[in-house]
Amino acid sequence: MLALSVWEDGAHLGEDDDPLLRAARAAGLTLVTYDQRTIPDLLERWALAGEAHAGVVFVNRRTLFQDDVSGLAKALVSLWDAHHDLDWSNRIAYLRRAEIG
Repeated sequence: MLALSVWEDGAHLGEDDDPLLRAARAAGLTLVTYDQRTIPDLLERWALAGEAHAGVVFVNRRTLFQDDVSGLAKALVSLWDAHHDLDWSNRIAYLRRAEIG
């Protein structure tokens, strides 16, 4: 997991969704985001235009709070363990709280 503030020395902080997703695609990085307001519309426009992305994982604020770093990390590890062998190009996933037990 690479925070936006760390990736490329924070060069993409505050960037609009379109150039951010293009940069992630160029780097082969899947975007993990809580933004379910604007990103889905962008992905739909891209799909209609035949433009690819490197994958998007949506996180729901009601499932994992933004300040629950441990829960987010565990859920991402669980997702990785289950699906790391897949091609994430144009893949969309919804992150779930990791089951502990």
